[in-house]
Amino acid sequence: MAFVPTYVLTVTILCLTWAVLGQHPRDPRGSISGDRNVDDILRKNKCWCPCKPSAQKEYYIPTLQKTDWFGAVSYCANVGMEIAEVLNRAELDALRETINEEQQDPEEEFYWIGANDLGNQTVYRWALTGRLVEPEVTNWDKGEPNNVRESDNSPMEHCAAVNKETQKWIDFQCNVSKKFVCQRFRDD
Repeated sequence: MAFVPTYVLTVTILCLTWAVLGQHPRDPRGSISGDRNVDDILRKNKCWCPCKPSAQKEYYIPTLQKTDWFGAVSYCANVGMEIAEVLNRAELDALRETINEEQQDPEEEFYWIGANDLGNQTVYRWALTGRLVEPEVTNWDKGEPNNVRESDNSPMEHCAAVNKETQKWIDFQCNVSKKFVCQRFRDD
């Protein structure tokens, strides 16, 4: 069972569920437009990148979706997945490969992943499990994460995204719209 670190995040995800996908929170997990589920979408819908297995995990990038970090968490959950997390070097390599194989979008440079310090500033955890982001699996850019604010009234940067070209991680304000990476565990 997934551990959600805060009540606020849970409420936010439930509220964004309907807003992002138009799906009511009472609909069955993974259902989209009624009778379709994540397996149907992955089998029939060509807008998904091919899966990249890592141990028993696969990563996916919805090619037609851009949203803020909270919307990415909600979207992944609504299709029976989770926002991507990296727990070992093999998963980091698989994430890199998935992002590298994404079709070029000249306007998109970064992809949300589940790393964030929303619960405790400067302590990065994974959205799905609440586990600490271990230093050996990070790829922070120089000087990152830095929790910068654009102005005194703007929010701090708390959510991590991966740069497509350099594969470096950078923290951003969570309300910025970007592409994102989902994951699911194989049923092998």
